[in-house]
Amino acid sequence: MRTKVMLTVLLAGSLYQGWAQNTDSTIQYYTRLAKSSDEKDKALLKNTLYQLLKSDKEDDWLTARRFFYQLNEINVSDSITKADRVKFPLGQVVRDSEVEPIYNEKDPVKKEEMFKAWISKYPPEKLGSDRIVYDYARNSVSTAYANEDNVEKAVYYAGQIETGPWRGEGYASAAQALRKKGHLAEAADLYKKARAISYEYLTTKRNEPGAGFAAMGFRGYSTQLASVYVDQKRYEEALPILKEAHDSSKTVSAATNSAYVQVLEKLGKNNEAFDVIDESVKEGQATGEMKATLKRLYAKVKGSDAGYDEYMATVNKQLAAKIRKDLAKQMIKETAPLFTLKDVNGKTVSLADYKGKTVVVDFWATWCGPCKRSFPAMKLAQAKYGSNSDVQFLFIHTWEKEENATASAKAYITDNKYPFEVLMDLKNAKGVNEVVTSYKVSGIPTKFIVDKNGDIRFRFTGFSEGEDAAVEEVSAMIELAQKG
Repeated sequence: MRTKVMLTVLLAGSLYQGWAQNTDSTIQYYTRLAKSSDEKDKALLKNTLYQLLKSDKEDDWLTARRFFYQLNEINVSDSITKADRVKFPLGQVVRDSEVEPIYNEKDPVKKEEMFKAWISKYPPEKLGSDRIVYDYARNSVSTAYANEDNVEKAVYYAGQIETGPWRGEGYASAAQALRKKGHLAEAADLYKKARAISYEYLTTKRNEPGAGFAAMGFRGYSTQLASVYVDQKRYEEALPILKEAHDSSKTVSAATNSAYVQVLEKLGKNNEAFDVIDESVKEGQATGEMKATLKRLYAKVKGSDAGYDEYMATVNKQLAAKIRKDLAKQMIKETAPLFTLKDVNGKTVSLADYKGKTVVVDFWATWCGPCKRSFPAMKLAQAKYGSNSDVQFLFIHTWEKEENATASAKAYITDNKYPFEVLMDLKNAKGVNEVVTSYKVSGIPTKFIVDKNGDIRFRFTGFSEGEDAAVEEVSAMIELAQKG
């Protein structure tokens, strides 16, 4: 039912280096010890990790760092990073820190020069088998040249990406930049390559590592390629690509269906276009523009707009009933960890303050794209309960990546005029964000619905792509939690 925007985290950089040199069984063993509730297991793991730090291999150090982080020994993990820089001055940690200026440089010529010097200093063949950190840098150079209308360089660096499952993203990133600059033919060629790579991982390479991520891009790359064709008024060529994108997944995509409808209508296929929008609204995946198109198509297909309001009322009722039916099966009952935090204005707020109310707890961060993309829908959901004193929304900023996180969070909320109660889950003396850890969150955005008795009734990560579906889901969870 739920079409989630995936929290895609490519494990690049030295934090995850070293695993490739260990056997899968060793990794699994360490993971079991880290997750164990038995303190003896964790003590055994710590002892093993300290033994790894006696090694002369950086991979062993980075494995130790990773698992100390999993054990919430953040300060130990940070200390390993500092010591690693000294022991391995040409190693992966230093390499990854020195790539940052390349990303920050705006001038493509300077960026390329910096990239060449960096890769010469840290040759890939001497630093493990992982190439993703080099690919990110190549992608940065490629995009910079695309933004400056240097098509040849943009295409060249996009083609240099080595990590198979990420090659499609590299091509698509350059294509997006070239399309914005009006280089439609070149953008279309790159989207074709991205689409072809993704299709391989969707079919013949589906069992290879990283296949899930690579395959996930097929619908998006297809939609973007077709959109370039639409820009060129090549509707007949766009149609089969959009049909394949539409048919490639059991879930509904607002972006794909919107483009599909546009092409169908351009080709005079009004009945088919209406069916696609009808599918979208029934899944809560219709944009405002699609709803306007739906009303126009309804009149064309039905002969008049008589009955449109009743049709929409029925669709919305069916969507609500379907979501509630699905969510009722997902209810849980776990005691919600209590917390007391400062909001962005310094006011102290405790979960206990809202005993007797239904509380929506939303973990987010300013650096988290999916978190921020969910906010317009969350604003609508909060507004829906604006006059209901029995419902409270709390937005907890966590996993900060900058020194003045409170000011940044406040500025973001203020600049975007979000009427949210924002609390700050800052790192403690051990470097741990206590609240998000107590809720066992592994990725953000993650939201919890806490009932009036202080029990978690729903936990969900990500968010529904369509605003209608997202608002309806939050509403359904609140109402189901209130009923108990």
